[in-house]
Amino acid sequence: MTTQREASAPSPPEHRGSAPILPPPGVRVLPGYDRGWVTGDGRREPFVSYVDREPSVNWSDELEALHEEASRTHFIDRWTRQAILGRIRGVNPTATIVDVGCSTGYLLEDLHGAFPRAELVGIDLVAAGLAKAHEAVPDARLLHADACALPLRDASVDAVVSANLLEHVADDLEVLREIARVLRPGGQAAIVVPAGPRTYDYYDRFLGHQRRYARGELASKCLQAGLDPLDDLHIGALLYPAFWLVKQRNRLRFGDLQGEWLEARVAADIARTHDSRGGRVAWWLEVLLVRAGIRLPFGIRSLVVARRGVAA
Repeated sequence: MTTQREASAPSPPEHRGSAPILPPPGVRVLPGYDRGWVTGDGRREPFVSYVDREPSVNWSDELEALHEEASRTHFIDRWTRQAILGRIRGVNPTATIVDVGCSTGYLLEDLHGAFPRAELVGIDLVAAGLAKAHEAVPDARLLHADACALPLRDASVDAVVSANLLEHVADDLEVLREIARVLRPGGQAAIVVPAGPRTYDYYDRFLGHQRRYARGELASKCLQAGLDPLDDLHIGALLYPAFWLVKQRNRLRFGDLQGEWLEARVAADIARTHDSRGGRVAWWLEVLLVRAGIRLPFGIRSLVVARRGVAA
């Protein structure tokens, strides 16, 4: 059974500018920010880079390009972003909110619309995606960095969001510990991952997923990392039976696909499910179920809201 405990609203933070962000190694002071990081000669750079080690995230520019085709308008991705926003509505309007694994900035755009006065920070390991995120949300401070080593000060941010990142990381617990470290006491995180280990198939393999998450697994790992789970639910629960059947068929028929055949099959899957009327109807029905307090113990994605404990 999924659980839900009432989250207390974070106390109002001060507007801190770039204070939570650490400068890169060897740099004493971060450059100024004016819709871009302003260099000494007056140029504006879209992001500051901290990448000086082997990436810990299984991702690439090619996967970024393929995933971008669906991320803005695919019903499950819109559904995911709306679910995240709905879980952090209580955050102060001037909060510092960090998107870990921001990709090309679709969630950052939605955050900017919902919290126009907030201090937004986006972090990702793929430079090409960050450049597009800057075009979409120039007011967000973007950092080219590893999620396992967030370039943020301890206890410096009010909320963290992360959608479909942890499944790409070999040590997902390390990322969760980093999220716990940078959250101020009482700060909240809303994290989404793919659910259902038995539905892992060629699609997950192509996208570089290390895993899909079992029921309660993400909440358990949050607890291990020092985060207190407040809410644990699934996204796409009403669609899951059909999703499960399709995934089982795919594992039998296409489990050995490689190379161009695999890429073509994944692209076809994205196109076929992109604008699903059934998906839109299921979303609204699921919203009504959640509002009525009904939680189904399965779904396409898992969403956990967790809080860093308040220091004694």
